[in-house]
Amino acid sequence: MAGAEVRVLLEVHEGRVAGALLENRLLDHLVAGGAEVLVVTPGARVPAFADRFARPGVWLTHLPVHDGLTRPESVLRQLDGRLRRGGRGFGARSGSRFGALRGAIWRADEALARRRAGAERALLAAWRPDVVVAAHVRHHYGRRLVAAAHERGIATVGNLFSWDNAYRGLSSRPRRLTCWSERNRRELEELWGYPPERVTVIGAPFFDAYLAPGAAWSRDELCRRLGLDPVRPILLYASLGQFRMTIDETSPFEALLRALDAGAIPGRPQVVLRLHPTSRSAYFSRFTARPDVVLSRYEGYHPGLGWYPSREEMTLAGNLFRHADAAVSPGSTVTLEAAIFDTPTVVPVFNEYMPEEYERFFSSLWLEQHLRPLVEQRLLVVARDARAMVE
Repeated sequence: MAGAEVRVLLEVHEGRVAGALLENRLLDHLVAGGAEVLVVTPGARVPAFADRFARPGVWLTHLPVHDGLTRPESVLRQLDGRLRRGGRGFGARSGSRFGALRGAIWRADEALARRRAGAERALLAAWRPDVVVAAHVRHHYGRRLVAAAHERGIATVGNLFSWDNAYRGLSSRPRRLTCWSERNRRELEELWGYPPERVTVIGAPFFDAYLAPGAAWSRDELCRRLGLDPVRPILLYASLGQFRMTIDETSPFEALLRALDAGAIPGRPQVVLRLHPTSRSAYFSRFTARPDVVLSRYEGYHPGLGWYPSREEMTLAGNLFRHADAAVSPGSTVTLEAAIFDTPTVVPVFNEYMPEEYERFFSSLWLEQHLRPLVEQRLLVVARDARAMVE
C-alpha cells in the first residue's frame, strides 16, 4: 500500500469488533500506508466514539442497520447450513455437484441482498472506494455492502472475527478473507471452498492486548486491583451469556459454590465470577454478596455498537486468565483464552433445574457448532454433572 493512495471502506457494526480492530491502531496503520478510510458504523452518531477515531484521512458515516433476513434469505441460509453440516463444502474436494449447488445458493443470496442495497449503492457511488472491508462476516451487517461492491466490481475483504465462525456460518462471501489460524484457513477451504491463497492468517486481534508489552501484571497486582488474597487459589468462573431468555445459566455456578461450602475443593479457593457481556447481573446477584466471590465483567458500551471492551478492560481479562489456578466455563471463548496461559479449564454442560431444555440448547449451539472442533479432538474437559465438575 505504501506510496499509493487507496480508498478503503471499512464496515464495523459491533463494539467488540471495534475494540479488537480499531483499538489495535488499524486506522493509524492504514493512513500511514497511504490510505483514506471511511468507517461505516453506528458509532458515527456517538460523539465519544466519533471523536476518538475521526482524524485526517479517516471519516465516519452511518448506514441503517438491517436486522433479520427475509423468508427467502432464511431458506437459502438453512439449505446452505445443511450442506455445510453434512461436510459438503463447495471446494474441489467436495465434488462438482455439491460445488455447483453451493455456488448457486451464494449467487442467489447475493442477488437478494442487492435488492435491498439502495443506501449501500448510493454510498459506494458517492465515495468510490477501491476496497470494501466487512469486519465480521459471520454476521449479516456487511452483506449488502459486499453484494453491492461485487455488483460494481469493487474488491472485497472479509474478516473471520472468531475461531468458531467457519463452523457457525458466514453471512457474506467477500473475495478474500482474514482469519485467526491455519486451522481456520483449512476450514474455509473445506467448508466454504475458499482457495488457500485467498485467505490470510492474521492471528486473533481481540487477544493482542493480553500479550502486548507491559500488559503482564504480577499476581499481587491483579489481587490488589480485585481485592483478592494472592495466597489463596483463584478459581475463575466465566458465564456463558444469556443467549436465550428462557435458559437458566446459574445452575453450574450454584453447584460450584455448594462444593466450596462443603470443602470439596481444597485450599479455600476464592472465585472470580466473570460475567459474559450478555449475562444478567441480577440473575447472579444472590451469589455476589458472598465474601469469597468477586464480580468482574466488561463495562464498556457505546450506543448502537453494544458492549465495547476498552484496552484496559482487555488487559485486566488477560491477567485473570494468566493468574487463575483453574477456569470453569459452560462454553464461552474463555475455553480458548485460558489455554493461552496454560490455565486448565473445565466445561460444565449440565443444568439441575432444566436438564432436558439445557441439553438440547447446549448440544445444538455449543457442542455441535461453537465448540465442535475442540469436542471432535477431545481437547475439552467436559463435565456432565456437578460431581464430575468438582473432580
